[in-house]
Amino acid sequence: MQTIKSAHRVILATSLLGCLPAIAGTTVTPAPTESPAPTSTATGLLLGKLTGETTYDRMWSAFTLYKDDNNPVLQEFSLQGRFQLQYADGNSDDGHFDIEDFKNGNAANAQSVWGDHIEARRAYLGFKSKWYQNWKLEGQIDVDTTDGMGNFYRNIYDLYLIYAPSDALNVTVGKIEVKFGREQEISSKEILTIERSLVSNLLYPGELTGIKANGKGIAEHWLYDLGVYGNDRVREFSNFDQGAIILGKIGYDYSAQTGLDTAVASLQYLHNTAPGYKEQNDDNFYASGSPAFTDSIALTNDITHGRFGLTTDILYGFGYKGNAEQAGTTTAINQSDVFGISIIPSYYIADGLQLVGRFQWATSGDVKAKNGTTPATSNLGLPNRYEKWAPNVIPNGDNYTSFYLGLNYYLYGHKLKIMSGIEYSMMDGGIANAGKKQTASYDGYTFFSGLRFSF
Repeated sequence: MQTIKSAHRVILATSLLGCLPAIAGTTVTPAPTESPAPTSTATGLLLGKLTGETTYDRMWSAFTLYKDDNNPVLQEFSLQGRFQLQYADGNSDDGHFDIEDFKNGNAANAQSVWGDHIEARRAYLGFKSKWYQNWKLEGQIDVDTTDGMGNFYRNIYDLYLIYAPSDALNVTVGKIEVKFGREQEISSKEILTIERSLVSNLLYPGELTGIKANGKGIAEHWLYDLGVYGNDRVREFSNFDQGAIILGKIGYDYSAQTGLDTAVASLQYLHNTAPGYKEQNDDNFYASGSPAFTDSIALTNDITHGRFGLTTDILYGFGYKGNAEQAGTTTAINQSDVFGISIIPSYYIADGLQLVGRFQWATSGDVKAKNGTTPATSNLGLPNRYEKWAPNVIPNGDNYTSFYLGLNYYLYGHKLKIMSGIEYSMMDGGIANAGKKQTASYDGYTFFSGLRFSF
């Protein structure tokens, strides 16, 4: 744990150095007047040197404040971030629902909704830098979008230091987004559907503090990832007193044998020593709980060739039955095992215009009533965005199926795109609650549209 604490001090100290990228690598001895000054290879906004062939290229190059691969100390200092807006509207057997219903669901939802119809899905701002050729320091904060970003800072989304002497070995320490399964591994800047699949989100560990080693190109084809993290999702950094998440991955790149542009299969295993743990909320930070599963397994495959792509996740979570500390109180958890499949094909029907589909199916153990009267609160749950807020529906069941069809229009690749899609989904196996006039199943569709911007 001393390594983590030392890393915090390194991160704070080296962040201050990033304020001086314009002078990094310069010399104190002026060139002789009789000889022309050597041509600098440095570029960046602070030097007034934007790069790129197109208008979009030059606009996005402005986020690079300084870059010079020949500088022995600082090779790059850039801003990074993303801003994503989206709209949703749906209908089920029991009536209409939209983002206004999502907003009214709880305070955590309300903090991201503008008006009643637009959700500021993600807003991150930060920096990335490269030092001494082999070191990288980068991080982002989660920007508060409530009331026009009134408080600005919500929490540290990620902040970490990487030592990367080769492709075969990268060591990362700090607060890291821990990703389990292929859908989660793909950044939210680059996912092809508006939202990820149900079981993928159920098993998602979140942004955690820890250390990991990963690499690729082992014996040409193999890749790996092994990390240990504190289990608590907190505003800044973990105290390492609430259990651990251990995640291991091994993958194989088989593109050379198949002639595909890219082709990677992986096996992933996650162990959670404190399932269901949840921190207390803090001001405008609403803590998310740890997955209520002791162990999870993922088998993934991802290929692309020409205009075609296919991503497949097969996921299994071993449910937890016991007590967990949640927001300072002890809560009983009775989570069944879950199994899910997600298949995402995609095809560019024209330059910059991509057709995307997804089929997902998930199942769990039978839903059990508490005391034989009220519905259970675990097993499979309808997605929080946005089906969970359909009227008069029990949000839990034991079988979920959905079909998604969407179009993505890329103005500047994944850095600026418009996404839209419609998803038809069904959930059954819930327990009806006649007193609240809630039905035991869900059958409906949701229309999504969103703007994604990143740099």
